[in-house]
Amino acid sequence: MTGRRLRRVVVVPGGGGVVLAPHRLAGEDAGSLVLAPDFVGICGTDLDIVAGRRGDRAAVLGHEAVVRIVSGRPSDGPGTTFGARCLVNPVNVEDQDRIIGHSEEGMLQEAVRIPASAAWDGLLVPVRPGLEPLLAVLSEPLGVAVYGIGLLARSRLPERLLVVGAGPMGLLTAVAARLLGVPEIALADRSDRRIRYATENGLVADHLAWSAASGRLKGDFTPDAVALCVGREHRQGALDEAVRVAASGARIDLVTGFPPGETRPALPGVDLHGIRRGNVCGRPSPGRVAPVTTTGGKPLGLTGHRGTSRGHLEDAMKLLVDHPSVFRKIITDVVPLDEAPRLVRALVLARGDAATAPYRKAVVSVNA
Repeated sequence: MTGRRLRRVVVVPGGGGVVLAPHRLAGEDAGSLVLAPDFVGICGTDLDIVAGRRGDRAAVLGHEAVVRIVSGRPSDGPGTTFGARCLVNPVNVEDQDRIIGHSEEGMLQEAVRIPASAAWDGLLVPVRPGLEPLLAVLSEPLGVAVYGIGLLARSRLPERLLVVGAGPMGLLTAVAARLLGVPEIALADRSDRRIRYATENGLVADHLAWSAASGRLKGDFTPDAVALCVGREHRQGALDEAVRVAASGARIDLVTGFPPGETRPALPGVDLHGIRRGNVCGRPSPGRVAPVTTTGGKPLGLTGHRGTSRGHLEDAMKLLVDHPSVFRKIITDVVPLDEAPRLVRALVLARGDAATAPYRKAVVSVNA
């Protein structure tokens, strides 16, 4: 592909837009790797970057990706040979500030060259035999859900899990928790449209799903675990509500990121950013959970994580292979690369009003 004019989706500086732009692969150097993305998922963090709510500097987004190895020999072991179809595991376990599609060039392009100096061990994970390539694109966010559920478990799974946020990450967390054996799972979101999508598709039970346009969560469901899966702009209010309704001793997983230095009045002096960065790609094991006490004297455990391990991705792929009909309901839009800018702009606009935001999980078919 060297020298050929290729296409990629580029973030417009200043937030709010993306465009389809031509590019050429740089000349090959020793040890470089060329990947041809087949499917790339659009994540909520991608939309936050486009909307200017994050400071990530990658011009090309896309960290949920199924790719083929076009040239080069990665050092990730069996299954990562020429022509193999692999997942991208986007976070560098040795430096969690290096993330594909955030700090490093992403996968929303027809081909990407990764220099040897920019690759890391574990970057590629072979797609499990029998897994549909389109469904495989859900492996990374589903792996995040599997990671979080593991952190929320004590010696056993939670009895009553509350998932706050009914976007794709929230629904994947709710579905994964049910398939892994959590007995009771509630789902809350500000948008009634998102809640309806979840209940009408049988992803959560009707009586355990509700919309809260005011942001207030039900007080009659007292969870022993909470997964915070809201957009970054809603993180503060969602955490405050999770702290309010959680049972004494409950664990709260900060799936949503918090910037450095941010605290909440109900959790004085608690470093939310640091807690979330305390677990990365499965390290340490078992994961860290910080004991905290609210201003009202309620003990809680706060945890969070960045990235996934190979084991998390393999567990996610097994769920996808075993339950394809369930996970097909997660994906709502599949578009070719040339339609991706229009769709991304529409998604950013649609999620601007939390009370009316629709449920959408978009995937870009790049080379498939």
